[in-house]
Amino acid sequence: MEAGKSMHLTQEGREEVLRVAKELLRRKLNIQQIWYSPKTRAVQTAEIYAKALGITPGNLIENKYLSIDADIDVVYPEILESGIENLMIVSHEPNLEELSSLLVSGSDHLPQFIFPTAGVAAFEQGPNWRWAWLLEPSKLA
Repeated sequence: MEAGKSMHLTQEGREEVLRVAKELLRRKLNIQQIWYSPKTRAVQTAEIYAKALGITPGNLIENKYLSIDADIDVVYPEILESGIENLMIVSHEPNLEELSSLLVSGSDHLPQFIFPTAGVAAFEQGPNWRWAWLLEPSKLA
């Protein structure tokens, strides 16, 4: 591990996640489940969101295919088949970039989105998926 790099969320990271969670609450989003990577920072982030958003432990689900070194192509059909209307995914780059590309274009090789650290993007499903919005912690009060 590089010097100065922590596997855990920093205090600043926790504050950013809480800022975004407050905005999600303000928007009255009804998140039904959170799927998260087994990596420490993702677990901690998912736990903060779950507590802030009132997600029950049974709806906080670890998914090994959201890990940094996993094949994101496995998660895509799981999302489509889940039937979950409001799903939050907590993962890492480049996974989030590849997954968003898959949702919108059908290919993980057409990166269209870059996620800021602790950022949250929303995608809406219709005949095709579309990007709806992006929250950046640095732009929230």
